[in-house]
Amino acid sequence: MNEALERAVKLFNQGKYLEASEHLERISQDAEQPLKEIASVLNRVAAALHLRFNRGSYQGSINLLSQALFAVEEIEMERYGIDREQLKMDLARMVEEIRSAGRERSGLKHQMRLFVERRRAPKIKLYGTAGFRQKD
Repeated sequence: MNEALERAVKLFNQGKYLEASEHLERISQDAEQPLKEIASVLNRVAAALHLRFNRGSYQGSINLLSQALFAVEEIEMERYGIDREQLKMDLARMVEEIRSAGRERSGLKHQMRLFVERRRAPKIKLYGTAGFRQKD
C-alpha cells in the first residue's frame, strides 16, 4: 500500500476526517491513476463525515456520500488493499442513517443521533491488517 494513503486511512479510521481529507487531497493532486481516483473518492467520504459530525450538515453529507458510493462502484480499490465491498455497504448504510435522521439540527435528540452515527461511521478496512482476513 502507498505510504501516504496508509497515513490518510489511519487518520480517517481514527475519526480525524478533516486531517484525512487534507492528506487525501494532496495524494489526489500528486498521484497517478488509479490512486488519484481512489484518493479523490475517499476525500469525498472524509469531507462528508466531517461536515456531518462537525457542522451538522444533512444534505451536503448525503450528496457527498452518495457521489462517493457511485464512484466506488467503478474503482478497483483492492489493488491498494482496500475492501471495496465493505466500504460500499458502509456508505450505503450511512446515507440511509442520515436520511432517516431528518433535518433536525439542534437539541439533545440531535446530539444523541450524531453520537450514534459517529460510532457507526464507516471505516476503511485494509487487507492484511489485524482482524481483517487477507484477500485470496
